[in-house]
Amino acid sequence: MDVILGSQSSTLSIGSCNFPFGTFVFSRAEYRIFPRLAGGHFGGRHQLVYGVNQKGLDAVNDDEKYLFDLAGYLVLRQVLTPEDVARCNEAIDCHQEQLVPHERRFEGESKALTSPIRQLWLEGMMAWERPYCEPFRELLVQPKIQPYLSEILGGGYRLDHEPSLVAMEKGCAGHYMHGGGVERLDFSQTYMYKQGRIFCGMTVVEFMLADEGPGDGGLAIVPGGHKSNFPLPRGLHHYEEYQDYVKEIHCKAGDAVIFSEATTHGTLKWQAEHQRRTLIYRYSPRFQALARGFHADMSYPAYVEDMTGEQRQLMRPPGG
Repeated sequence: MDVILGSQSSTLSIGSCNFPFGTFVFSRAEYRIFPRLAGGHFGGRHQLVYGVNQKGLDAVNDDEKYLFDLAGYLVLRQVLTPEDVARCNEAIDCHQEQLVPHERRFEGESKALTSPIRQLWLEGMMAWERPYCEPFRELLVQPKIQPYLSEILGGGYRLDHEPSLVAMEKGCAGHYMHGGGVERLDFSQTYMYKQGRIFCGMTVVEFMLADEGPGDGGLAIVPGGHKSNFPLPRGLHHYEEYQDYVKEIHCKAGDAVIFSEATTHGTLKWQAEHQRRTLIYRYSPRFQALARGFHADMSYPAYVEDMTGEQRQLMRPPGG
């Protein structure tokens, strides 16, 4: 597997955790999240550790750990087979009417990223009827991705909030650059390395369902932005200055990109003739959440009962 070098406001505290270097308070932000799963759905509990677990140590080599720590992301080649990609795309095509322009203007005030063509978003894929739900549920526990998430997030990591499909037609508006900053007090979006271990807040996996080649636009990252000690410059935030510091990420369908939410990232305007399609899965350590919506009286929709035990483990609420 090749390795290539390459935010929302939080207001509500949900708990704290003691680390060797101090105590952090974790907060959650304005995101839609699956409600809390009622008791009895998760089955047996794993023996969990914070930081690195043995599975991660065995699977992620020193080069990969160095590159992720250096740049804040990894590109993993051929994570999905052509058959996997085809199953996802077929399911999306069969629910095309649900793919609608997002109400948000993700380019913000950026003149460089704006366009009248809006990004198309789709959620709720795991609730679709069979067989269309199956490829998206399987991605929750994608075996080539699991060791990296264990290394970055520690044992017992969980799905933070609902997976999304982003689709972009030619000329579609981008997404302003966001993220960045080392050792944030809001641990839900931070990145740090202490006493031989990575401590990372929410971590994103993008599964590419279409090629993203040179000049196409799409996912873009500021390598090393997760370690910045200064605020993101306005010109870079809008992608109107300092473009040389922004790296357009090139992938083939079936590749995956893993990056820390703290890594400065965004989306460039889409220039290719074909539709961009990327699936976004967001994971957090077992003890915290970026998204909001957890309450003891809430319950998951019925489809969770139909998941495998391994898939349900990732649907836990924080600390579950």
